[in-house]
Amino acid sequence: MILSALVLFTLAATIGLYLIILGVRYHRNSRPLALSHAGVALLALGFLGSEIIIGPINKFNNGAALLLLLTLTGGIMLFALRERDRPPPMPLVAIHVLFAVVGLAVLFIGFQR
Repeated sequence: MILSALVLFTLAATIGLYLIILGVRYHRNSRPLALSHAGVALLALGFLGSEIIIGPINKFNNGAALLLLLTLTGGIMLFALRERDRPPPMPLVAIHVLFAVVGLAVLFIGFQR
């Protein structure tokens, strides 16, 4: 299940990167794409959560889950602060990305051990 979570989080990160390019370069957003980004990330978080509950204790998985839950909180704030046809505030996006990348890195390190 961790491999599934890793693949889905990577897909969510790829969609998120496209959303950043859309916001920075073209100064617009895409609500359907943002919702698919959130849906894929939530599915991956569900896989990670189920592995934490039914699998052996792994501190890397627990730490990654905490970081990715903070990422989820930032994503919810970004969605709440959205404006029609305008990109989200980029400093908040940067914080969201930072937590996501660190969480994904911790999850990958835990997968390698």
